[in-house]
Amino acid sequence: MKKILVCLLTVCMMLTVFTVCASAADPVAEVTVGTDVFTYDNILDAFNKAAASENSTMKLLKNVGLKSDKYEIGGTYTLDLNGFDLYLYAPLKASTGTLTLKNSKATGSIVTHDCVGFILQGTTMKLDSIIISAKHKFAIRNDGTGNVYISGNCSIGYGIYAAYAGTVYGNNGAAENPVAYSGQYPIPVYCGWSISNDTPAVVNAPEGKFVAKGFNGNSYVSHYKDGNLGFAKIAYGSWVVIGILFAAAATLLVITIVRTVNFKKRMKHYAILPILPVIGYVTDKQFILFAIAAVLFIGILVYFLVSLFSQKKKEAAAKAAKLEAKKKPAPAVAAPVAEEAPVVEEAPVAEEAPVAEEAPVAEEAPVVEEAPAAEEAPVAEEAPVVEEAPVVEEAPVVEEAPVVEEAPVAEEAPVVEEAPAAEEAPVVEEAPVAEEAPIAEEALVAEEAPVVEEAPVAEEAPGTVVNTTVEDSSGADSMVIAETDASGNVVYSTYKKSFTARMIQAPADVQERYETLKNALLSYKKVNARVSWSYESFKSGRTQLAKFAIRGKTLCLFLAIDPATLEQSKYNITDVSSAKKYETVPCRLRLTSKRSVKWGLELIEMLAAKTELVKNPKFEAEKYFAEFQSTEDLIAQGLIKKI
Repeated sequence: MKKILVCLLTVCMMLTVFTVCASAADPVAEVTVGTDVFTYDNILDAFNKAAASENSTMKLLKNVGLKSDKYEIGGTYTLDLNGFDLYLYAPLKASTGTLTLKNSKATGSIVTHDCVGFILQGTTMKLDSIIISAKHKFAIRNDGTGNVYISGNCSIGYGIYAAYAGTVYGNNGAAENPVAYSGQYPIPVYCGWSISNDTPAVVNAPEGKFVAKGFNGNSYVSHYKDGNLGFAKIAYGSWVVIGILFAAAATLLVITIVRTVNFKKRMKHYAILPILPVIGYVTDKQFILFAIAAVLFIGILVYFLVSLFSQKKKEAAAKAAKLEAKKKPAPAVAAPVAEEAPVVEEAPVAEEAPVAEEAPVAEEAPVVEEAPAAEEAPVAEEAPVVEEAPVVEEAPVVEEAPVVEEAPVAEEAPVVEEAPAAEEAPVVEEAPVAEEAPIAEEALVAEEAPVVEEAPVAEEAPGTVVNTTVEDSSGADSMVIAETDASGNVVYSTYKKSFTARMIQAPADVQERYETLKNALLSYKKVNARVSWSYESFKSGRTQLAKFAIRGKTLCLFLAIDPATLEQSKYNITDVSSAKKYETVPCRLRLTSKRSVKWGLELIEMLAAKTELVKNPKFEAEKYFAEFQSTEDLIAQGLIKKI
């Protein structure tokens, strides 16, 4: 008998141990499909089951965190927090079905950690008395045309982003007895579309429960109308109202003075009195009316002057920007042409006279030795014909300049003695421009100088350059360099800077902005940078993400974001999609201040969310400050090249 009892006790003890072991792994969620209940100790398995089972209910059984990268939870089912907390370290993405979020208990919420809570791309979401705690990024980002219904005592931290108008509803969308949102705090709704009159931001919005964000507040105002939160265009006719008020105040002031004058029967005397003595003779009622009129008059006058000065200041700034934009396309490259052009531009004389076709004029190149003629070259610079430079392209003399390549013949001065062409100048005198003939003779010498500058001799015989002087080492795209060859001739050459050279010579604040944003781009996995001659590009695989380039002296960031989606945003961007080289990165941001750098960081985050880039946890920021180098050193390194 005792042995039997011992055996029974042993069996009971083993069953107890097995029960404890079996319950060691507590389930985190359960999914109810019809009458069947499935429990899971992995939250992702529970989401998979719920998404695969239409009209099922997924219920949390404990606090749980989800760290997977953008996990797909699309489907038609209900997620019940059941009084527990769901912690998100990456967005939950849904592309199909209808997702309902609710909490059957008084406690419990969804908490996001520096990430968007839910990214919807066509999914409809219903929020029923749910709390989403988000501090730095959107709780819900609705990038598709699916609707977001909000009802009951919800709390949506940071707000909701909607890419399309009329996709956010202030109730549960029920046809009969709909339940409206009744939370304590207004929910911000950020507009991602181009708004217009009566465009709805929130449909069926309880008044005061929603706030429209992210639209042009200078042209539109948000308001509740016909049960919706929409927009109304600000009427510029308000100036008419202000004018009427101004006229009314002035009229009331005049009436008050006239009544006072008539009251005292001293019209002529009071007509020349200043305003202060008049006040001493008014009744109490008149004084009150006068005070009201004066305050109104002064207030409107101040407002008028302030707005007038503000508008003039803005107009002046806009005109200055327009003039600057017109000047920018004419870089320093044109400078040398302007100096060279005077001589070649006088080529019309050669065209008018057959002498241009007679090569002997070109053979007069040895006249370069006649230094006095070179001194007279300033006459060519003063010639107003500079603006008629089109002749430069037509002048065959420049192309026939092989005589210049035979520059050594310059020592064979006998050719100068054979200058019958100079005696043939009367042919030029027969032209209407006969009086300019002396200038034409002097211009031949100056005319040869630009040909020497453009001639391939400078490139084929680098040893002929004796002295190099940098005429312009600014941050422009191109610059002009004056060089002196072995014969003492000044040669003007146009050089173009590479992106690397321009960054080396960029100011410290430009390099700091470049370093901050480059580290931000490279902080994502699989993002690589490549520097070409004109810009630095960033790609993820074969996908173009961004480019850095310097335009003038300004560092610009080009991003693969559709500029149309940012038209009404705070970001001061420019659409450059018309340029073929920027088709893949049409959104340009000029980096001119700390605020523009902040915008750049936000746009990079937006681009990363769009292209599903993932942060690299092992990334360490690097220094990209370049030590300043002179233009001569950069030319020697091949970072600045002759055009």
